[in-house]
Amino acid sequence: MYQAQHTQRKAQGQHDTSFKAHSEVMSDNLSMYNDLHNSLEQKVKTSQRLLDKLMHRAESVENSLQHTRHTLEKLEQSLAAKEAPLQLCMWRMEQRERRPLREQVRDAVEVSLEVEKATLIDAQRKLKEGIKRTKATIQILESKLEELRYDINQKSQALAVDEMCLRTTHRSLSTVADRTAQARAASSGGRYGGGSLAGSKRSTRHDVAVHESSRNEVVRQQEAVRLNQSAVSREEAAKELRDECAKLIARCQRACEEAVARSERALKERVNDNQQMRRRLESELRETLNQIQNTKGTMNETKSQIKALAEPMELTSSCNSWRKQRATKEHIVDPVTTTLQEHQMVLLRCNEELRGQHSSEKNVLQELQDKRERLKEDLRDKTSALHIDLNCLTHEATTMNGKPSKAISRNRLPRAMKVDPNFVPSPGHSMVIQTPLTAR
Repeated sequence: MYQAQHTQRKAQGQHDTSFKAHSEVMSDNLSMYNDLHNSLEQKVKTSQRLLDKLMHRAESVENSLQHTRHTLEKLEQSLAAKEAPLQLCMWRMEQRERRPLREQVRDAVEVSLEVEKATLIDAQRKLKEGIKRTKATIQILESKLEELRYDINQKSQALAVDEMCLRTTHRSLSTVADRTAQARAASSGGRYGGGSLAGSKRSTRHDVAVHESSRNEVVRQQEAVRLNQSAVSREEAAKELRDECAKLIARCQRACEEAVARSERALKERVNDNQQMRRRLESELRETLNQIQNTKGTMNETKSQIKALAEPMELTSSCNSWRKQRATKEHIVDPVTTTLQEHQMVLLRCNEELRGQHSSEKNVLQELQDKRERLKEDLRDKTSALHIDLNCLTHEATTMNGKPSKAISRNRLPRAMKVDPNFVPSPGHSMVIQTPLTAR
């Protein structure tokens, strides 16, 4: 009997101990479910926040990349647009080197063309540097976008796993919570409050692991923030470069347009100066031709006067010869003899003077003819130079079949023909110039 009572007390104690263990296990299990659910819920929220931020940044980087590529296209277009004016400028310089020797002076046109060439080459150099920097920026943005997309994919996959775990844990937590509530309700009087000793043991046992896991999560979030900030810095640098390139394009375009306009003005002024000089040469040539005709007329008159002296000279010679046949008594030096001698001397002096005048007239005529030839040569050279400058003016920079080229402008050609109707445009080589009689 004593043993039976002892056994009953032992069984009751074991019952109480088991009930307490059951209560602690259910409490610990429910507590861990709550911790796991809260941890998963917090992780999902954090991952969604990071993922939204990274996706927004990836979209922004992609837009920045598109804008930067558009800027690269503009730079390349601006660079290609400088090739045709440069070829035209160099062609004009080559054409003007073919001017006649006396016209090869360092004039305002040559200086303007040299400045234009230097401006275009400098613009091309700056644009090439801009293109190089823009391509490097595009590569950096592409690399950063790839890095963002890789991190987004990693976080999306992890988020999907955590969400699945959260859904599963939520269902399991509900089941465990219901079971625990039913068990506690069915317990005898609820003698145990469901305290947990394992919680304190677990806290002590896993302090290091909890600290390590928290640190890992902080590092994960910090890496995402650093990646986002790095992408922001790259976008800002790309925007600064795009603004700088836009200013560079506008600055180069303005400088090139001003240089081309200066060359055009210099060419027009040179054509006007040449035209005025040709008019003066033509006027001088006409005056010289008139003087040549007058001199020839004077020479003919002088010849006529010389011929006219032959008859009186023969008359005086005949009279002297006849009077020598007078009788001896009448063969005296009388006033007639004196007058004949004086007349003969006057005729000889006049003949000498006229012949001297004729010689001088021939010299003057030769000088006039030489001057005429020099004027013609000068006019021919200036006409050739004028046609070269007009040829430069009538051509304009263009693009044919996607390649830079030069072509005759339909608007400029009629104006050039008004300057000189004899002008014939040449596509790329010097022409055989015939001297025109007018410079209208």
